[in-house]
Amino acid sequence: MKVKSKIVARYEDKGRLKAVATVCLDGKFLVTGVRVADCQKGLAVFMPSREIHAGEYRDICFPITSELYKQIKDSVLEAYARPEDDESAYRDCLEAEEKAGQTGEPKMENTGNSEEPGDTAQSEQHSQ
Repeated sequence: MKVKSKIVARYEDKGRLKAVATVCLDGKFLVTGVRVADCQKGLAVFMPSREIHAGEYRDICFPITSELYKQIKDSVLEAYARPEDDESAYRDCLEAEEKAGQTGEPKMENTGNSEEPGDTAQSEQHSQ
């Protein structure tokens, strides 16, 4: 799978949070709100999450395989390491994101599967 990342915000004064990225998968799917944080073992990448209870967070999307997680992590950290290249990192995906914003949200097709995905896989626990 082709993974490209762009840092959309950098922070010097937000404590452990260092940046927020957007990740493009195969030029077809964007994941926004991926965070780069400075942790005990160095920089870490966290998928977007939401608070479900006071102080308890759950990822809202996450890679199922460790190989894809590694690709995403490596891509985000590489983008973070080269701040001069933030804008040109994945121009095709940026254009797709702009088009999606202009036309609104895409219409979802009914696939006949009405079940919600289970919580069988979690990436990392959030300690923010």
